[in-house]
Amino acid sequence: MKLKVLPPTLRKKHHYLVLDVKSEVQISKEEMLQYTLDACIRYWGENHSSNFNLWVVRHYLICETTKNNEAIFNYKTVLRCVRSYEDDVRVALSTLSRYNKNRVAINTIGISGTVKSGIDKFIE
Repeated sequence: MKLKVLPPTLRKKHHYLVLDVKSEVQISKEEMLQYTLDACIRYWGENHSSNFNLWVVRHYLICETTKNNEAIFNYKTVLRCVRSYEDDVRVALSTLSRYNKNRVAINTIGISGTVKSGIDKFIE
């Protein structure tokens, strides 16, 4: 017996956060997902943050600069979350300043309804 696909009216609606990430070390897409999940769980707890349904859709390295003999990596990331929880995710990400003894700065550039419009508006 084949499983039925949910109709569009019953699916969860998603919004996409475009993030500006600065770090001392290189960050992969999987590590970025781990950073965001860990920040949300630490701030909101597992019960509330399980509703966010977070996923890193895109992760771009924009540039690498050197300041005071320290490398700084600048990334743009598109993060998917459920529609009514954008502000909760933004609050949790603002509390993240260090991860694995490395400094990390995460700022939200904007919120979009689709991945394509988020990339067009805030990354390109």
